[in-house]
Order: sequence, then C-alpha cells, then structure tokens
Amino acid sequence: MRRRTPLYRLLLVSALAACLLSSCSRRTITATGESDDLVIVADAEVAPAALDSLLALVRTELPWLLDEPEFKPTVTTPSKAGELLHRRHVVLLGVWGTGEVPDLAARRIDGLNAGSPAALRIEEDVWAAGQIVGLIVGRDEPDLLAYIRDHRSEILHRLDTAVVDRLARTYRENPDGKAAGAMLAERYGWSASPPTGYDLISGGAAEGFVFLRRTQPDRNLFVFWREGADPATKDLAVRLRQELTRRYYDGDQIEWRRPFEADTVSFAGRAAVRLSGWWGNDRLLGGGPFRLYCFSVPEQNRLYIVDGSLFAPGMDKVPLMRNLDAIARTFAAPAPAAP
Repeated sequence: MRRRTPLYRLLLVSALAACLLSSCSRRTITATGESDDLVIVADAEVAPAALDSLLALVRTELPWLLDEPEFKPTVTTPSKAGELLHRRHVVLLGVWGTGEVPDLAARRIDGLNAGSPAALRIEEDVWAAGQIVGLIVGRDEPDLLAYIRDHRSEILHRLDTAVVDRLARTYRENPDGKAAGAMLAERYGWSASPPTGYDLISGGAAEGFVFLRRTQPDRNLFVFWREGADPATKDLAVRLRQELTRRYYDGDQIEWRRPFEADTVSFAGRAAVRLSGWWGNDRLLGGGPFRLYCFSVPEQNRLYIVDGSLFAPGMDKVPLMRNLDAIARTFAAPAPAAP
C-alpha cells in the first residue's frame, strides 16, 4: 500500500478520539449501507417503464471517477421491502391510487397531496436515523416518465446533495465530531468534523496547512488557508493545489490524461470553485481521485482550499469519495468575534 510521508516535517497534533457508541443509547434504528447504496421501492405492476428510466438515471456514470455509477440500486416492492427500508438511501416510486407505494408513503410522510403531478420530495430519517428518502409519485405512468425524463439533472443533483449533506450532519452531530470541530475552531479559526479514525496532522497555524488522514484505504483531507480574500478561480485553485501537494504530499500532481471537471458550487454558504479529477505520482506509482473546493471568506480576510483525495486500488471509489466529500462539507469558518 502506498504510504504518504510528507517531505516537510509536520507535527502530529492528535489522533481523534476513539469511537463513542453514540447510537447505542438511542431507541431509533440507525440507517445502514454504503454511500452509493440505493433501495428503490416500486409496485411490481405499476410504471415499469418509469422504473427502468429511474434505474438508468441513478446508474449514471461519473467520468472523473472513471465511469463508476452514482448509485448501485436494489429494487424491491413494498411487501418485500422489510429491513431494506432501514437502508441509508431509499426512493419510493409509484402512482397515486394504485398499488401499495402511496399508502406506504402516507403512513410515514405527512402532508402528501394525493393526485398531484410527479415531483421529487426528499425526507430525512423516515424509517431510520441518518436516512434519506426520496418520493416520486405521479398521476399515471406517462406523468412519471415525463418527470424523470425532463428533470434528470435536477433529480440526480438533489439526491446526491441530500445524501452528502445528511452524512455531513451525522458527522457534525457525533460527539467526536463536535469535539474535533471545537478544537479546530479554537486553534485555526475554522472547524471540520471528521468521523472516528482520522489523525489530525499540522505544521501549526502559521503554515496554514492541516490535513486529516485515515488509512486502509488511504484517505486524506487537507485544509489550506492564507491571508487575503482573493477571488477564487479555477486557475488559482489548480496552481495552489499543484504547489501544496508537491510540498506536502510527496509530489502528487493532477493527472491531466484523466477526466477533469471544474464548476462553481455552493460550499459552506459561499460560492466556491470545485475541481474534480485524478491525482498521480510517478515516483511512488500511485494515483486516485480528488475533489477540491476553493473559496474566500471576507469576514476572516482569508482564502481557503478544502481538498479530499483517495488512494484505494481495486476498491469502489464512489462511496469513499462521497464520505470524504461529506467530511469536507462539515467545514465552517465562523466570523471573528467582535472586539
């Protein structure tokens, strides 16, 4: 396994606390499953064409992750769902007044408008804590088909965002995550809430570089900051990442032969440049995906980069990168206290 040994002498600040059994004291069932698992509950006799369309949608391949699918769906019916309803991600698909899906939804979700046109509604913690449930119920099959066909990007974006944001909140609410966030805010003026098992490594606040690391497989998330709230741009984000990984990550560089994406997204309540691509290291013969956010915080007069990267040969990358993305999205930069 490839091992990261920074070229620069870093100080091991602390290993984040061992796992607390936070769910053991709760009566609520905790959702299970990987970050790319998805259970689709659909009536067997209702809207088979709509089900096929939804399956094709959630299996959309991600080029920057070398064409791994967004989700790996399992299809079941309401009568056979059983404990599958406790999985982390569930989508209910049906037609009003037909089959069991509308009744199943009505027993758990308030405020449903029976007979309304097809639309995606997202709920949390319906059958289990930490769960995302999507509901798409239409007036008939043509209504379902038209909605899925005409809103493909929106449906996938909303599902992915809900999944990552819910996981991020789970990390923030965990006692270990709260403790880590408070410590980071006190030391550096920003916070993040990694789950159990990550080591925090830093050269000190003066260096403006901290990274969180977990092995087996090798997962890293670094936070960089510098004075001056420069406008975040793609070129700036690329240049800084190349400089930082060359210095701290044994010379890792962006692998330009692989698919690379750059866009602007909302991150920590601010507009951020997002880079999604592949890193490589010719000397150490390693490589893997990364996702970076670059943004300014004028209240602190700082520019930040938050970057998650993975080295997991032979393993599925989507669930691991989605978990890293969720850790990144626990980031917060509180405004400095008034004098």
